[in-house]
This record gives sequence, C-alpha cells and structure tokens, in this order.
Amino acid sequence: MSSKDDYANELLFFGVTCIVCAFYFFAPTLLTSQSSLIEQKGTVIYVKTTYIPVGDSRSKSTKARLAIRLENDPKFYSIFKNIGNDRSYKLYEDIERRLEKSGSASIWIQEGELKDIEPKVFQIATGIGNILYDMDDAKSELRWVFPFLLVCGFVGIGAFGHHKYPGLFNKLKEYWKS
Repeated sequence: MSSKDDYANELLFFGVTCIVCAFYFFAPTLLTSQSSLIEQKGTVIYVKTTYIPVGDSRSKSTKARLAIRLENDPKFYSIFKNIGNDRSYKLYEDIERRLEKSGSASIWIQEGELKDIEPKVFQIATGIGNILYDMDDAKSELRWVFPFLLVCGFVGIGAFGHHKYPGLFNKLKEYWKS
C-alpha cells in the first residue's frame, strides 16, 4: 500500500469521525425543542460563578462556570462557556446576582436527563419567571461547530473518494461542466 493510500484511508476515517461526532455530540442539543424540556423549580441554596483556567503553558484560556443547586434536589445544574483571556463573564455574574436576589429559580432540562445528577441546562429563570438564560444561549456555540464538523467530514470523505475512484470524480466533473 502506498503512502497516498494511507493518507486517503486516514482522510476517510477523519471524515466519518467528524460526521459521527457532529450527530452524536451536537445534534441532540441543537435539535432539542422547548416542548421536550421539563421545568425544575426550587429555592436556590447555592449559586456561584467560577473561572477555571484551561489549556497548556503555550495557549491558555478561561472557562466560566455557573453552578446552581436547588433545595431538596440532588441535581447539580451548571453551564459553561469558554471566555478566552477574559477575567470575568458578565452574563453568568448577572444570573448569579439575580438568582441570589430572587431566592428561587426555574431550570429547564431534557426529560431524558431527569435522573442524571448533572443534566444539561437549556434555560434558567428567576422564581417569578424572568428568563436569564435561554435555549439560544445554550445552543449558540453549537451553531457553528455542527456545520463545521459536517463540512470537514464531507471534505475528508470526498478526498478519499477522489483518490480511490478518480474516474467517477472525472465523470462528475464533466457532468457539472455541461
């Protein structure tokens, strides 16, 4: 087997892996609808924004984390966002401040994660219903990652196909020209 065959096989593996990851990790969140969520209500016993350094010595960034616990609820609700080199994240600090002031919260999670200790949070509101974090916030980063992975996957599979079946690709090229 030549090195070109090895590269082509690696591109096929890369392409398939990108597509599988896009659908397995990101599509379920992107395709979640408001009607499939369950509201968890309660008195806030813990709410805290923390900042976690991530990366190695060459490339460092910070991840903001907002953690919430409700009274008589064993679940640990948290949301994360990579904030780059910033030292604080105003949205999470504002949510923390408003939940402390309200004293109670409503948190929406998927019904299938009802028994999970750390379910994915899709929406957060104060006890009186003021939305602080909604589905658009939960899905915002995934809106570019999902299509990016799909494009990478199709490019990898296409490069494999072009190497493995050049005649077919030449026929397709001629077809598109006419």
